[in-house]
Amino acid sequence: MGQGGVGKRLVAVELAKILNCTTNDFTKTDIGACGRCVSCEKVAKNIHPDLHFIDFAKQAELEDEDLEKQKILKIETIRYMQKEVATKIREGKWKVFIIEPAEKMNLTVANSLLKTLEEPPENTVIILIAKHKETIPKTIVSRSQTLFFQPLGQNEMSTWLMLNHSLVPVKAQEIAELSEGSLENAVKLVNEEESEGLSTWRKLKTQKFYISDLLELSKNAARRGALKCVDSMIAEAKKEFRIYPQGAALALDFLNASRAKLLQNVNAQTVLDNLFFDLYDLSNK
Repeated sequence: MGQGGVGKRLVAVELAKILNCTTNDFTKTDIGACGRCVSCEKVAKNIHPDLHFIDFAKQAELEDEDLEKQKILKIETIRYMQKEVATKIREGKWKVFIIEPAEKMNLTVANSLLKTLEEPPENTVIILIAKHKETIPKTIVSRSQTLFFQPLGQNEMSTWLMLNHSLVPVKAQEIAELSEGSLENAVKLVNEEESEGLSTWRKLKTQKFYISDLLELSKNAARRGALKCVDSMIAEAKKEFRIYPQGAALALDFLNASRAKLLQNVNAQTVLDNLFFDLYDLSNK
């Protein structure tokens, strides 16, 4: 259990490697999978015949439908899995089934899974991946061993971003702070086309400005839509508030006060001028 982007699926796949590694025997050593044997390489490439992903991609394949149409895990998909569970191991030592997202099963589908969870065949592991324990039927939870995943630390996230996306340290740290402990969120921030509000927010926090530059930044934001810009900045400030409530609280106060003035039809340019000066002063204290 845990938010997206904190490594739940990666850990599940690593367990499949450990169970089927032909070099390191997990019953005799705790060093994990070797990562180099044929079995480990097949698991890493998702082509091991004893590793099964029961997810929306598999369901779309089974039903010959678009992936975008998959909203819940259907009983036909679980029945397919149950047939695979009943088959013999093909080439490894363990069969591993990874069900994701497990919270997208309705009660009927979940009930059809119960007996398989209660009495899986020998050397069979069934892993359910979900974001919240509360979204899984209690009958399923009671038959499972729950493992909770915590948000990732900012330092390890920024290091990962530098290594995998070639970001400079300042940029990597900035995105790590905004990502709420989720690499999934971090990658979205890296890849997304920055909105005007997000771009402006980052500039005010990280760049040095002369008064004329701030006024020009405010002028451009007002021209593109003052309220839209402020709303985008509020969204970013809220993300930071969850991590650094004390540091972001005053910025949120400035932003919310400015939004209220814009809704009262106070001159947008004047509102943004004052807001940008306030936020810039705050970030440089």
